[in-house]
Amino acid sequence: MAVVLNAFGFENGNNPFPALWQPNGATIPNVAKTGTYSYLANTTTACVLRIPISGALTDLAVSFWERPAADTADKLYVGVELATGEIVGIRDDPPNGTVDAYIDGVKVLDGDPLLLTWGAVWHHVQLHIILDDVTGIIEAKIDGHEVVNYPGDTIPVGATGTVAALYFSSWDDCYIDDLVIGTDGYLGDLRCVDIRPTADTAQDDWTPSAGDNYSTIDETPASDADYNETNINTDADELALEDFDGVTYTPRAVTAWIRARMEGATGDSIKVGVVSNAVESVTEHLLTASYEYYFHTDDENPDGPAAWDDAAIDALLLRYEAVIA
Repeated sequence: MAVVLNAFGFENGNNPFPALWQPNGATIPNVAKTGTYSYLANTTTACVLRIPISGALTDLAVSFWERPAADTADKLYVGVELATGEIVGIRDDPPNGTVDAYIDGVKVLDGDPLLLTWGAVWHHVQLHIILDDVTGIIEAKIDGHEVVNYPGDTIPVGATGTVAALYFSSWDDCYIDDLVIGTDGYLGDLRCVDIRPTADTAQDDWTPSAGDNYSTIDETPASDADYNETNINTDADELALEDFDGVTYTPRAVTAWIRARMEGATGDSIKVGVVSNAVESVTEHLLTASYEYYFHTDDENPDGPAAWDDAAIDALLLRYEAVIA
């Protein structure tokens, strides 16, 4: 069973990684595999995204949908960045119609030929990497067809064999949607279904800039023009959410996210997460003076624990709590 670490559907309409693109050539266009928005690396020079991964992992998996531009230049390089800076992963090869395995810039395996359509067509990409100097793995699937299966040494000489970041590099326009990060093998075709706040509950300590607490944070795209605020330690909101479509989708994990900043202080934090049948599950994040996105993921229902189901998600509450230094 693969484990989901985090998921990004980009349905907030804003860039969740503005500081991580180098250079910052990413936008959130009105083009998507699911929902309304996706992530677009749109630059004529190499545009790199690094999503930091904590925990010194040696096993990482990713699932996402890719829509490359319609020409024959190299497109997308996806993999893991090691603690010492080397990249291990796969790269599109449009002229040959393949996706190939690379270790530290050196091709180690030509992928199986596969008829790909570069242009206005979405392709599902799955990548799984194990870092080991003997029993390492680079394996990948495109649209369910395995195109790369490289067993052997995946740690370059002198490298530290732990994952520092998930790495993307794009040389031209390339859309990305439904990005899911996990471990322990192929993740499958996962989608990020957006569920918005719909009502306040009795737990509504924060003060809205106008209207109700839920209505200041339910818009798409996300807006910083209206907001909830507090300067009191342990103040918390718990907001009811839209129903989940359990007929179309089988839930694998739940990711709660908020957008927040700190004003006129240092050292403040915010807890973000969910409440399931009165059981709270949150992650605490240190705040900065700029608006940023903060996430919390549960692979299992904390009320148990047990696998998520339609009824449990329908009853779920979004929770965020102030931690004032």
